[in-house]
Amino acid sequence: MWPSFQTRVSGKWVLAGEHSVLHGATAIALPHPEFTLNLSFQPSSTELSVEPKSSHTMISDLFRAVEDERALDDLPISKPEGTLHLSSTIPMGAGLGSSAALCVALTRWMAEPLSISSQDFFEFARRLEHRFHGRSSGMDIAVILENEAISFNLEKGSLPLGIRTLPRFTFHDTGLRKRTSDAVFQVENFREEKPWLALQTDEAMSSAARFGIEGLERYHLGDADAGLRLIANAMSQAQECFYTWGLIPREIKNLEEDLRAQGALGVKITGAGGGGFLVALWK
Repeated sequence: MWPSFQTRVSGKWVLAGEHSVLHGATAIALPHPEFTLNLSFQPSSTELSVEPKSSHTMISDLFRAVEDERALDDLPISKPEGTLHLSSTIPMGAGLGSSAALCVALTRWMAEPLSISSQDFFEFARRLEHRFHGRSSGMDIAVILENEAISFNLEKGSLPLGIRTLPRFTFHDTGLRKRTSDAVFQVENFREEKPWLALQTDEAMSSAARFGIEGLERYHLGDADAGLRLIANAMSQAQECFYTWGLIPREIKNLEEDLRAQGALGVKITGAGGGGFLVALWK
């Protein structure tokens, strides 16, 4: 019998590096504790049920994927019996890590029954997230597992930045939603059609990430003015990459202009683009 279990994980947001991280660029991701997902499991002698019921098919599909993978390695698996309850304040398709949070929570739940060691959490959760995006960089998984600001690179993995003091960021819902997989597909088409411009855009996003890391570190160490300038520069440069990819609709551009008119030092979309939330930086 699977034991009783409960966990809470936060959402995430990205300062710079989206899309380009899949092609070797470094990205900066941070947890967003104001958005959370809660998972609890209560065992019983009945077949697994999921609350809310609208999540049952998704959880069943993910569990079957785990069964299939373990079968390939000839590893046994016992099916959970009882009730799995999910509740989340992380909006879906908003660039705040809803799918990654679910995958991390499920990994923690399955860890004891399936003997998943803590050092294997990242890869296990990333394989689950592949089911959502087709190919996950693992950045969202990493920042949610670390639960602190990180830099992330496909080759080097995640590196906690040790940032404890952040400037004032606010988050603004554009009201638009776009599936991450659709945005990824759009950027990949862009790469095929305009390879040289795609390379320049990746270089610009890498530069934005470098500015962002230096800015966060300077702000954390007390050099607020220089830190804010660097972070604002990073956000503007990263936002231009989204414009180049065609992932900033007119409605989002209007909201961005409104925030700048109110005095925001920097504004950028977070996540895959095309919808979701804008992040604004303030003095």
